This record gives sequence, C-alpha cells and structure tokens, in this order.
Amino acid sequence: MQRMLVAALLSIVAAVPCWAADVTPQDLMRAATDLGSQYDANYNAKNAAGMAALYAPDGVMISPGPVLRGTAELEAYYQSRFAAGATGHHTTIVEVHVQGDGGYGVGRFAVTVADAGGGSHELRGNLAIV
Repeated sequence: MQRMLVAALLSIVAAVPCWAADVTPQDLMRAATDLGSQYDANYNAKNAAGMAALYAPDGVMISPGPVLRGTAELEAYYQSRFAAGATGHHTTIVEVHVQGDGGYGVGRFAVTVADAGGGSHELRGNLAIV
C-alpha cells in the first residue's frame, strides 16, 4: 500500500468548469491549480468522499497497482490510504496544455506515508490531470 504512488490522475474534470472554445493557458493553469488545492485540502482532511467527488463519475486513477475506476473504487482507495496513515499531501502544477475546449496539466506531488517499521517517510511522484 505504501508503495502506491499516484502516477496519474485521469478524468478529474468534475471540479473543473466547462470551458468555452477560447480557453487560455492561464485559465487552464488556474483551474488545474485550484483542483490541486482542492485535492490537497480533501486529502489532508482525510475526506475520502471529497476525494472521490473531485473525479468525474467515470474517472480513472492509474498508479502502481490496479487501475481504479469510478466513485466507489476511488473512495475505497482513499479510505484505505488514510487508514494506513497517509497524510500531508502537496500538489504542484508545473505546466498545462490546452487541447480543444479543455486540456491537461502535469505536476508533482509529495505525501507522507507510514512505513513497515512504524515510522513514516515522504513519497514524491508525478501526476497528470485531464
């Protein structure tokens, strides 16, 4: 469980407003940064339902492990992460790319997880938001 790095967060569009065709990189950066802040706030509050609600109903999370699909699987995943002691999540959006009437963002994350010896350590990884 503690080795499960969130490598990509896909279809997290529920919290991002629908864009007109003239979306700008600044609009997309603002939306991605806001989404990252909501993700961090829900994660750090250990709000599994809030985490799942950030995804589209058919959202997908790809990480080292099974591909998670839909609200129920996502909420269960976050409940297990929180029960295992994961805390202190921080998201940094590095870049965004406009594609049609939306786009995607690339960033980094850091989170503190429990280790087998009863201590904790920080995991870092990359993420993508579509």
